[in-house]
Amino acid sequence: MNSADVLLWLCRWLTHGAALWLWGSALFLLALVPAGVRQPIWQALARWQRRASLVILLATLCALPLHSAILADGWTDSWQPATLLSVARDSGIGHAWCWQLAAALLLLLSSWPRRSLTSPGISALSSAALLSSLTLSGHAAMDGLGHQLTDLLHLLSSGAWLGALPLVLRLSGPSAAASPAVLRQIMLRFSTAGHGVVLLVIASGLGNLYLINGSLLPDSPSPYAILLGLKLLMVAGMTLLALYNRYYLVPRMASSPRALPCFQRAVRLQIALCLLALLLLACLGTLDPH
Repeated sequence: MNSADVLLWLCRWLTHGAALWLWGSALFLLALVPAGVRQPIWQALARWQRRASLVILLATLCALPLHSAILADGWTDSWQPATLLSVARDSGIGHAWCWQLAAALLLLLSSWPRRSLTSPGISALSSAALLSSLTLSGHAAMDGLGHQLTDLLHLLSSGAWLGALPLVLRLSGPSAAASPAVLRQIMLRFSTAGHGVVLLVIASGLGNLYLINGSLLPDSPSPYAILLGLKLLMVAGMTLLALYNRYYLVPRMASSPRALPCFQRAVRLQIALCLLALLLLACLGTLDPH
């Protein structure tokens, strides 16, 4: 491991985190938020969406010289235009990077402050395209289309659940655009839909594990297996918190003044666990499973 590996992990973490948030928040608004309060929330998010899209583009641009430095075992020629062009043109990593760059540009364009381009639907499609481009490299790309589709399902379902959490936290705060009755309706919808989404996350994650490893158990206590175990613990923690929210806190929001603050703390903890899980994912994607 060298500095280029660490910086590449950071780029992957930023890209995955921002893309999952953009996809999850847009899908949450489209599917679960009543039309009467959807547009004010969307307009309030516009600045953050542009920032997230810009972060994705910058992280994508930085990723190519980092890949070049890793492939060349050093920084000496990694920033040379000829070397960058060679990596982009002649390697599978470079081809995947080109598609990711195109998706990142499309995503930034879709978040541009023009009424004709900006909408939750367009943002959802653009962020889904970016998530699709992320399956063109790494372990999924080496195993063929079936693994890539499983990986894409895992990313989309993870974003639908975890990417929506910052928006859920915002809606439950003091500056929420929704009334308490509408907020409770939205939380019940999110929690109910979350059952199926969480099952998809777990099933597709186990499918990915099987396709990578050939079994659901690691061959040996390798660095990959240790990090994967930590990631699974993060997911288990987020799942338990989601069940606690759905079956204990949300039903008590109308009658107990303490339910809402507890719900907000639980969502913040879910977001923290999600960020740690995404950091582990960024590392796992560059490690040899065996």
